Amino acid sequence: MSLVAAGFLDQRITIQQLTVVRGALGGHDETWSPLATVWAQMMDMTGREIFQAKAMGSAATVLITIRYRSDVRASQRILFTDGSLARIEWIRHVTRKERLELYCLRLDD
Repeated sequence: MSLVAAGFLDQRITIQQLTVVRGALGGHDETWSPLATVWAQMMDMTGREIFQAKAMGSAATVLITIRYRSDVRASQRILFTDGSLARIEWIRHVTRKERLELYCLRLDD
């Protein structure tokens, strides 16, 4: 049972993964395809949190919390409802199979 309160998950996001498809001329094209659309909580990181993330080698600027999923990877990206994007920098598993914290870098800022 998830302990993430539904009221805090108030944003809809789509997790996208990079897939390879066969092009019209027989070559391979890379495209982003939806993995899942989920409810999330988003918080812009404070200056101190960004500084700490940079110390760990990350450029994260936004923290996204979702219910636990076993198929989320750092190689994926987030599509927001306004069409903007964020790259997942790293993932923190909070408590065993309760929730995931996705530390992301907004791509269109």
